[in-house]
Amino acid sequence: MNCKSIYDETTCKKLLVSVGLRHPAKGIKISGKRKAEILLAYKTNDMTVFVETGTEFGTMIERLKEHFNEIHSIELDDTLYKDAVKRFQGERQIHLYHGDSATEIRKILPPLTSPALFWLDAHGGGDITFQNSPIEGELRAIFAHPVQGHIILIDDARHFNRSDIRKIAHIARANTYHCVIKEGLFILTPKG
Repeated sequence: MNCKSIYDETTCKKLLVSVGLRHPAKGIKISGKRKAEILLAYKTNDMTVFVETGTEFGTMIERLKEHFNEIHSIELDDTLYKDAVKRFQGERQIHLYHGDSATEIRKILPPLTSPALFWLDAHGGGDITFQNSPIEGELRAIFAHPVQGHIILIDDARHFNRSDIRKIAHIARANTYHCVIKEGLFILTPKG
């Protein structure tokens, strides 16, 4: 007898994920447009700042720039950073940073006086771990910030191994945050 003979497919998947026998985001890939929709769904009315790690081609900035008073984006790659600077020159609400996002994010946080929406996407493709991505440093910097109530979404949950998924969830819980994976994205929201 297998899980599917007892439960419907959705319940079966949830059960297998809950006992660690199935990856919670395996094979889930959504469009950039859908990611922007999800980000905007978590934006509150008083949230005026968007912070992104991993500028890449500037697509997410372009999709969200009309919804925020300030956008901060960090890019490690020299060419991608220079291209973004050209693309967004003259747009005063867009601030671009060049370097390691776990370091550069510490320059963005101090002036923030209200909760911001964070989009952590500075990791490369393929297998992502705490060792080959800036995710742990980014999260620790955000949670160390004195302003409470930031909303954090992390792209590409399908690329993280189960051990690192548990680490992200543990860091969230240790900072009184919920951590769920929906549509292949980590969503970290304050409890209460």
